Formats: sequence, structure tokens, C-alpha cells
Amino acid sequence: MFTFIGTDTFSKVGNANFLFYPSVFLYPWVLLKFIFKPVEAFLIYSWLLTFVTMLVSYFCMLAYRKNKLTAFFFAIIYAIVPYHFYLTLGNYVLGEAQAYTFIPIVLLGMYRVLNNQGWKTLGIGITLEMYCHLVSTFISIEVCGILFLVWLCFSRSLNWRVLINICKAVALYFVLSAWLLVPLATDYFHKGLTKPTSGFMLTRDLGDYIIGCINNLPSNTGGLGVLLVVILLFGWKWCRKGTSDIYVYLVGVLIVIMITSTFPWQWFKSTPLAIIQFPYRYTSFAACFLAIIGAIGATSLVVCVPRKYMTGILITIALFSLCLGETYTLVARNHNSDGSVEVLKGNRHGQYKTLRSASDTPIIITNKTYNDQFSYGALYGETDYFPQQSSDSAKTVLNRHAYMDGHQIKFSQHSKPNQLIYVVNAKKAGLVDLPALVYSHSLVKVNNNRQAVKASSRGTLLVYVRQGKNVVSFTYKPAAVYYLLMIVAAAAWVGLAYGGYHNKAKKEKPLYS
Repeated sequence: MFTFIGTDTFSKVGNANFLFYPSVFLYPWVLLKFIFKPVEAFLIYSWLLTFVTMLVSYFCMLAYRKNKLTAFFFAIIYAIVPYHFYLTLGNYVLGEAQAYTFIPIVLLGMYRVLNNQGWKTLGIGITLEMYCHLVSTFISIEVCGILFLVWLCFSRSLNWRVLINICKAVALYFVLSAWLLVPLATDYFHKGLTKPTSGFMLTRDLGDYIIGCINNLPSNTGGLGVLLVVILLFGWKWCRKGTSDIYVYLVGVLIVIMITSTFPWQWFKSTPLAIIQFPYRYTSFAACFLAIIGAIGATSLVVCVPRKYMTGILITIALFSLCLGETYTLVARNHNSDGSVEVLKGNRHGQYKTLRSASDTPIIITNKTYNDQFSYGALYGETDYFPQQSSDSAKTVLNRHAYMDGHQIKFSQHSKPNQLIYVVNAKKAGLVDLPALVYSHSLVKVNNNRQAVKASSRGTLLVYVRQGKNVVSFTYKPAAVYYLLMIVAAAAWVGLAYGGYHNKAKKEKPLYS
């Protein structure tokens, strides 16, 4: 049920990707995979994710603007942004794709906090993002900080009620998310692990970025798309006086600038902001702000014309036509009618090799070869969360070499959930260095006898074996507080659901004189 280390993926060396990377919303995909073939399950999951994004967007916009037509247009515009398809169907960046769904909840929550309309929405929104993608959560907090500063500049007064509500939202976030922070505290921070590369990579000039957007293709180089570029250039005309529209528009413009090299990122290389890695990750947030203005503009267009119903239908058709255009290249790539895209043939044999080549060209996986992909390495992030010594010896670790007295030895290995089993036939008793990454809460048994976990000079498992056959079982067991805080979070979710239902029932209850 709970996966902490990679025992059948990431070269089967027990990489803790699953320990430090949120996976809550991968479980619906798992359930689909029990019902459908692997590729079908993924495609269904991707489109369900898009549909859920539309639903979330619709109700968030309805809560913000109280206009069903505006909410309808916002749901479509936000969901069909090319960058969204890049995340789900283009490059399969699932954590960020899942977080994209909940950005409207975060922004609605911040709006409610700043307007003294409640604090729970913000805490829930940030938590849902935390369940998907840590970097997106960090960016959300950063964007909320920008909104708070904008609010301070224009309100010119410090409302203590707002600060109290922010503190309440933060407290709710910790109650719901603390269990995810436990592995970071016990096994990641100050534990000598290799961290994901930080910095500001793949930034583009503003002009090049806008041109890339006009191409309207799902990519990281121009993910806004032509529709949001039009909104970026002319959206100020749709901002209504006396509303927050102009602030929404200006923040959207500011975030677009932050995507590009126009923003002075070089000043922030040594700050925590560097963990975002790619400034284009701000595209999701820019898309949300600009989609709000686009939805307001589309609504005003419908309202201003005589044939409102027909105009609304035409706008909807135009939006879905854009969607078809954006996804066509992905469909054509996967259809592979001209045979220009490599198709996976089977398992890897021999030395370590990544599934994709260094040029990052796509490769097609079929239902038949779906499981074969796991015998290959990942082009990016394979050594993230390795112990530093293991990263320095990555070649021998990824090729699963074992050593005794400095000499390479043979062994057999098989995988179980969260468990690696090694069978070593030793010619003599002594210490064996096995290709299993050692973390703070790793556990090992040799011939069913518990041993203290020791790390070799390359950060891998060092165990004492006797002469003859030895069965070594290696696993990971999180601190007990991990499960305790998970139970607390589950109880809090039940409480929130009950409270929401009770409040709704109370509002709908008829009043009798």
C-alpha cells in the first residue's frame, strides 16, 4: 500500500524517490491499471485529470465571480493551456500536472484570506498541492506572498485579521501535511544525500518566449499558447473598474515576466528560490491569472451581443478547436504512422542504459512492453536522493555490482514491495558490499537475523555473511510518527468533510416561523 524505496524501478537499488516525492494522487492511476491495460489506464487517467481540473476550476471561479458563464469559460481556458498538455501528455511530468489541478483552490483561498472570507480554503489548497509536487507547493507559497505584498501596497494598512487567518491556514496545512514532512526531517535534511539540481535553467528571452507561445504547441518553451498571449497583450481592456480584475491581470503579467530571462534570476542563484530549477514552472500560475481575465472577456463578449446563446456556443467551439490543434502533434507522434519514433522492443540486457537517449528523443511504449521500461534507467533524476558516496560511485551502483575484499562477486537478486532480497554464496565469511542504498531508517536481516545497518565507502549496504549461502533482506521502515501523523491528517480530512456537509445542510435547512 505504501511505497518508500524503488525496488523494481530506478535500477532496483532502493532509491528513495518514493520516500521524498509525494505520490498520493498516483493511487487513482493504480486503480485504473487494475481494470485497463497499462497504456489505456494512463491515457484515461490523464484525461480524467484534465476533467477534474475543469471541475475544480469551474467551482473556484464560481466562488470568486458568482457567474456560471464566466466559470464555464475559465474552466475550459485554464484546462486547455498547452503547458498543461505538455505536463500530462507531452513529457509526463505527473507531479506538476496533478498540482496544476489545485492551483485555482490555492488562489481562491488566498483571495478569501485577504478579503476576510475564511482561511480553510487556502490551507486545503496548499495541502492538495503538497500531496502532488513539492516544488509547485513552494511556488504557490511564493505566489501567495506576492499577492500579500500587492494587497499591502494597495490597502496601505495592516489588517491583523488577515494575518491571523494566514496563520490558521498555515496551521491547517501542517496538520494535513506533517506526515509528508517526516521523511524529509528523518532521512533527507543534513543526511548527506544528493539533492536535485537547483538553479534557473532553460530560461528564454521574453521575445522568444512569446513567439514560442504563439506556436501554440505543448512545450516548456512557450507553454502559454496563443490565446493567453492575446489575453496578456489586451486583457487590460476587460478589467472592470472597482474590482480586483486589474490586480489579477498585473500579477499575471508579472509572473509571465518571471518565466523569462527579463526577470533578474542571476541575483537569486544563492537563495532558496533556486530550488524551482526551471522558471517555466511559473507558467501554470500565469495561466491561471490570465485565464481569469480571458473568461471575464469572453463573458462580456457574450453579454454585449444580441445572439448570446449562439455566441457562447461559437466561443466554446473555438476554444475546443484550439485544444485539438494543441494536442494534434502529440497524437501524431504516438500514432507513429511514418515510423519516425523509436518503439521499445524489450528488456535491457547488459550494462546500465537509460530509456531515452541523451538527446531526450521520445520512445513509444506499448501495452506489451510497458513493464520492460523499468529495466532501463531514467534520463533525468536517476541519482537524485542517492547518498553522496553512492552518487560518486554511480556507475558501479547502477550496474548493481557487489564486492567482497575489493573483488567483484556474483549474487542473485529479486524484488518485493519496499524490499530487496539478495542471495550470496560466499566462499568465506566476511563483509559484503551490496548495491542497496542506505538511508537513516533502512533495515537489514541476514538469514532472518537482524544486523545493524552499515554503509560502505560507496554509501551502499555493508553486511557480514557467513561461508555458504546467505539470504539478505533489505527494507525501509519509517519512523512511527509518520503513521501517527498520517492518522491525524486522515481524521482532520474527515472533520473538514463533516464540517462542510454540516454547514451546507444548515444553510439549506428551511426556516419556519
